[in-house]
Amino acid sequence: MFKDCKTGGYNLESTYADGKRLIAVILLIAIAYTCAILAGRTSRKMGLQNRFGA
Repeated sequence: MFKDCKTGGYNLESTYADGKRLIAVILLIAIAYTCAILAGRTSRKMGLQNRFGA
């Protein structure tokens, strides 16, 4: 997740957020990342991973 928050993904450095706004951005990223992980696990349980090329 560290690389995703850096220049390899969400590009957190370019937001120039600080204080409460930075915390809100990090929380939003964490929620989005968690949703993506859960969606991937659900699709794997349903046997859909072969349909998406994984």
